[in-house]
Amino acid sequence: MAGAAGGGTIPNVNQAAAQGIYGSGLGAFGEMGYTPGQIGTLAGTNLAPYQNPYTSQVIGQTTMDLERQRQIMQNQIGAEATRAGAFGGSREAIQRAATNEAFMRNLAQTAAPLRQAGFQQAQTAAQQDIQNRLAQEGLGFQGQQARLAAGSQLANIANLGFGMGQTATKNLAQQGALQQALQQQLYDAAAAQYAGYQGAPAQGMGYLTSALSSSPIPQSQTSSSSPGLFDIATTAGMGYLGYLALGSDEKLKKEIKFVRKLKNGIEVFKWKWNETAKKLGLDHPKTEGVIAQKLLKTHPDAVVMGDDGYYRVNYAHPALEGV
Repeated sequence: MAGAAGGGTIPNVNQAAAQGIYGSGLGAFGEMGYTPGQIGTLAGTNLAPYQNPYTSQVIGQTTMDLERQRQIMQNQIGAEATRAGAFGGSREAIQRAATNEAFMRNLAQTAAPLRQAGFQQAQTAAQQDIQNRLAQEGLGFQGQQARLAAGSQLANIANLGFGMGQTATKNLAQQGALQQALQQQLYDAAAAQYAGYQGAPAQGMGYLTSALSSSPIPQSQTSSSSPGLFDIATTAGMGYLGYLALGSDEKLKKEIKFVRKLKNGIEVFKWKWNETAKKLGLDHPKTEGVIAQKLLKTHPDAVVMGDDGYYRVNYAHPALEGV
């Protein structure tokens, strides 16, 4: 398997597609259980936690101050009534009632605005708290939507990968059928050549008889030759070998790096094609495989020399299976 650009290995496309679809399905199933938080309303909110404790302290202190003033006034009224000899009279009672009424009025006028301001502040704080919870819940919903969108995108990519895998499988099947047809042609040509060899003795006797009974009358003769196995291999077979034999000469490569070693001892390398390979049109997509010069030492039957003077490697050789 060819190395990926990042140094890792490229996974099987069908397996990766199946994993992507399975993962996106699990993600979507998990997000189906998403439940938004319950957000209360202002009408149903307890405002006690939002009340300013200093408001009660201020009202209490103000009440104490007014009560102290009332007591002072009541004492003064009693003292004046005693000096006038009218202690406990109706006039004293009227003055005391007026003092109490003024106390209650001042207390109400002072405490009511404070309580109203505290209530409004508590409402404002509660409303802000509700808004904050709504914003947080919105962020959670947005995150849930983003995760669903990511899962959908993963499913689309996985589906695309599955289609690519199906296309690659189909192409490999077509390539295998083409190679099988070419091999069958070579086999048929060899069988025809063998049949010609079987009829050669009888044909030779016919030629001898014809020569012994030659006629004095000049005759013209047209000769023709039928292609043999070698000729067929040259015209058809070399096309087949050319299909399998790929340029692999060390002189056509650069930045050669060792990758691994097969069990049979053949070394596998990665490389980039140099300008000579590109100029000759030998820079095929395969950039991981063997070096022809090294393979020539152990498996010379898998290496051929091209007309351009550069080695080719027959990757259909059994020793190169898996390269």
